[in-house]
This record gives sequence, structure tokens and C-alpha cells, in this order.
Amino acid sequence: MMKSLQALREARAAIAKKIRNLLDPAVTKYTKEVEIEVDGLYAEVTVLDGQISRIERSVAMSDDLEERAHNLGDENGRSTDENAHQIVAARKAFVKLLRNGPSVLSPEERALVLPADANGRGIRNIAEGTNTAGGYLVPTILMPNLLQKLKYFGGMRDVATIMATSGGYPIAWATTDETANAGELVAENVAASTGDATFGQVTINAYKFSSKIIPVSFEVLQDSSVDVESFVLGAIAIRIARGQNTYFTIGTGTSQPQGALTAAALGVTLAAGNTTSITFDGLMDLYHAVDPAYRVSPNCSYMMNDSTFKAVKKLKDTSNRPLWLPQSTVEAFAGDGGFDTLNGKRLVINQDMPNMAANAKPVLFGDFSKYMIRDVMEVQILRFTDSAYTSKGQIGFLGWARADGRLIDASNASLAYLANSAT
Repeated sequence: MMKSLQALREARAAIAKKIRNLLDPAVTKYTKEVEIEVDGLYAEVTVLDGQISRIERSVAMSDDLEERAHNLGDENGRSTDENAHQIVAARKAFVKLLRNGPSVLSPEERALVLPADANGRGIRNIAEGTNTAGGYLVPTILMPNLLQKLKYFGGMRDVATIMATSGGYPIAWATTDETANAGELVAENVAASTGDATFGQVTINAYKFSSKIIPVSFEVLQDSSVDVESFVLGAIAIRIARGQNTYFTIGTGTSQPQGALTAAALGVTLAAGNTTSITFDGLMDLYHAVDPAYRVSPNCSYMMNDSTFKAVKKLKDTSNRPLWLPQSTVEAFAGDGGFDTLNGKRLVINQDMPNMAANAKPVLFGDFSKYMIRDVMEVQILRFTDSAYTSKGQIGFLGWARADGRLIDASNASLAYLANSAT
């Protein structure tokens, strides 16, 4: 039987506490045997982290009907029960659409899941150049579920500021830099001086992302025990989120999102001899390369890929003790604030961060709330029923989503990166 989430967290906390005791000079004399034991315990923590992450992702991606119905009530004035009924009805109609196409929908169901024009007339979008691919918008009422799925498959979405808009029009976003501004002491009857903030402006667009076509067998679509909505939307979300995360991390900003790493300033370059390695001193220099005004943000984090994280976990002091320690309490690791830290700051794994190499930028640090991700609340799904798929007993699904990402800090001082040495 699968362990409960609480039991896994408690097991992890117990192991982490044991590691801390083994590494505490006041408690344990550090020997080769202790080092081997600590390495084994770190491996156990890694396994538990994977189990905890999978369960948390499953819980977060499941539909919280009551919460969504309540939130809708705040927007449309309907009762929670009325909204809950509408969500259930929209889900049923959407699943029916995915399984069988629009021809089987009743007028009431079509109104729930198919887009309408300005006069309220139902629209069936057809992919250009073919009459076999019907395009449908994911119902707005179901969009929170899809956006939640996107979040759990992208490192940048864990810490960036997310803005959802109903349309894809360009947005001119004002940026500010307040790091050098301060108030003043003013004597009685003396006019206050002007302290203008540094202002700038960035344009946040809406670039188009595709999931690529996903073939789904007739058997899966016809099996009533299969959650088709989660299956199809989950597959689309995984692909789109991974594609978007690459651009949110390293995009050029020209005809595509601006990556956080692209926008970041150089914080520190490691000394020669560190082309494929990292140092604790380098991480500390990176920490202090970011202004304290940004370091106080709860979204101030270190970001790196798993390979670099592995190297960080192996960093040791002069007594050969690991410098990185996992959280040792259930409370510190549970809930929305549950994550490991480095130097007191959250550590985010992003597989689109570069590997360590000559002149590479493997670590990013700073206030990620200054990075804005814009989602357009219109995700289109195309349903392919042509012979290329039906001859194989399949239906093809293709998802389209629009999004952009930009750093909204006027001075670009909120994020800094660590660079490996050239030689």
C-alpha cells in the first residue's frame, strides 16, 4: 500500500534530522564510516523527494470542485452550488467532445464547450487547409485545472509571477527600479524634494506554442473508466509546459519570450579550473551580487538543473562535511512552503538551465517574482479524425496555447547568474 503524504514527509524529516546529527561536530566524530552512512541517507532522501513530489503533483492537479466553484461565485455572483453544477456539466460536455466530436453534443452542451461570436452564435473553428480537424477552446471554467497542470511541469512557473489575460493583445508593462531610492528627513515648513524612481517599459506579447499532435487510441477514448479530460489535457499540458519553460529560461526575447537567464546580469565568474565544477565561495559571491532589496523577497531563489544540484550537494567543508543539508522538519517541508534551501534561500530545479561547462551559466539567483509569465486564457485543441490516424485506430489531438515571459525589473538587477570559468 502506498504511504500517505504525511508519512513520507515524516520519514524524510527523520532522515534529514539524522543527517544533521551525523554532520554536527558536537554530536558525531566525522569518520569515513560516517561519510558512507551520510551518502546513503542522502540517497534515501532523493527517493523520498521523488515520491513526495509525485503525490503532491497528483493532489494539486486533481479537481478541487468546491474551491473553483467558490472562486467563480466571487466573479459571477452565482451560488457555489450553481457554479459547481456548471463545472460538472462543462466537464461532462468537454469529455463527450473529446471522445466523440461535436456532432453528438446537445445545444446546451455546445453552449458550455464551444466558443461563440459576439452575437452569441456557436463557432466551430476548422484548421486552415483541412476539413478533418475541428478546433475547440478549452472551456474557461476548466482553465484553472489546465493552468495548474502547466505549473507542475515547469521550473520557472514555480517562482515567477503569473498573469492570465482573456485576449492575446500586446501589453505595455511599466517597469521600475527602486533600489537606490530612499526617503528623507524634512524640517518643519521645508518642501520635500523629488525622488523619481527609474521607469522603463517592456512589451509582453502572446507567442504561440504547440503540443505537437498526440495520438490517442480508440480503446482509450471509448473506455468509460479512463479520465479522458485529465489524460488529454495532461498530455497537452506536459508538452506545452516543457516547451514554454525552455523559452522562459533561455529564450532570446526576439520573436520569442525573454528567458530569465538571458535577462539576468553577471553575478560572478568562477576562478580558472572550474569549467565543470562549482564552489561554495562562488555561490556566496552570487548571493551577494543581488541587491538586498531583492534578496528579502519570498521568491528569491537559487535555480539550477539536477546535475548541478548534485554537484552542490557534494560540496564539503575542510572537515569533509557536506555543506548542503535537507530540511529536517515536516513543517518546513510540507505545504506550499515545502522546499529545500541553500544559504536560507529556496532551491529550484529547472532542467532547462545549462550544464556546467566552460563559460556556461549553470546557476541563477535572485527575485523571480520580477519575471512575468503571461498566459492567454484561450487554449485551443484540434481533433484529427483523418485516415492518417483512423487507419491506426487513433484520434489525434493537438493543443495550441499562447504565452510570453519577460523580466519586469527596469535595472535588470533582480536576477544574477554564476558563470563557469573559461579554462
